[in-house]
Amino acid sequence: MQKGYLKMAVLLVLMRKPLHGYEIMKEISKWTLGIITPTAGGVYPTLRDLEKRGLIEGEWRIEERRRIYRITSKGKEVFREAVEKHFELASSIRRWFFNELARLGIIDEPDFPPMMESAVKVLLLKEDASPQERIEALHRLRQSLQNTVAILSRMMEQIKTREEELRRSLRIN
Repeated sequence: MQKGYLKMAVLLVLMRKPLHGYEIMKEISKWTLGIITPTAGGVYPTLRDLEKRGLIEGEWRIEERRRIYRITSKGKEVFREAVEKHFELASSIRRWFFNELARLGIIDEPDFPPMMESAVKVLLLKEDASPQERIEALHRLRQSLQNTVAILSRMMEQIKTREEELRRSLRIN
């Protein structure tokens, strides 16, 4: 796993609340649906690096016998900027990709909806979101995914039709 992903994942989970190292590993695995499953050998050097850069702070709690990490205001800003840049990049790539598919005649409509951006931004960036706001964001996310499934189904039908046309043209020649 590339270190940049782990750093972003650490900042993500610390946006929620201060945690110690083992909790950070568990939360990252949970938030990434198991896609990122960090080990102590990856997390602790990452925590030291983020602390050195001023993005997080660690505090040794003697009574708990562990170091508790929290994200700093600089860390929150870096995380927000990275998420915004990610969505800008993903949006540009998505537009280019679907415009190319439409230009090549693979799909009819290049206007693929922005996938879940507002909902994901609420879930990732809005620390003080109320339970109701989070419910609404999840609802929008589910609706967006349903719309995406419908669009993908239409695209698959268009691709299937094009594939059949090509097969028929091969038989004719």
